[in-house]
Amino acid sequence: MAQPGFIRNFSSEGEIPPNRLCIVSAAADFQVALATGADAMFAGVTEQGTDDHLRIDVVLTQSAPVEFGEELVAGTPVVADAEGKAVAFDVANFVGATELYVAGWVMEDGAAGTIGDVFLNPHLVANIPSA
Repeated sequence: MAQPGFIRNFSSEGEIPPNRLCIVSAAADFQVALATGADAMFAGVTEQGTDDHLRIDVVLTQSAPVEFGEELVAGTPVVADAEGKAVAFDVANFVGATELYVAGWVMEDGAAGTIGDVFLNPHLVANIPSA
């Protein structure tokens, strides 16, 4: 069971479902957007999704329940897929990239569609060497 840390309410660029990774938006201060990859800094994980006014609560620290986009094993570092679901960070998928962001790591095993706990540890991975 997740024990979320700091939770903050943000405005959102658009609708974001619950239990999804979101990123810091460049559009406005205190705004987030649905994460769709590993190319922007992760803000955290949505709790209930956006409301009618595009406001959203985001878990920023510690752990949070995230929907898995594929089968994951505890300890795997994760990034977002195109729908904001957690998928494994595989360096081979980013050869030649200069700036990538990891959201954190999975705390439990689970299949695609599982709502599992992720320990939030957003950080930059830079200069992936070419093959």
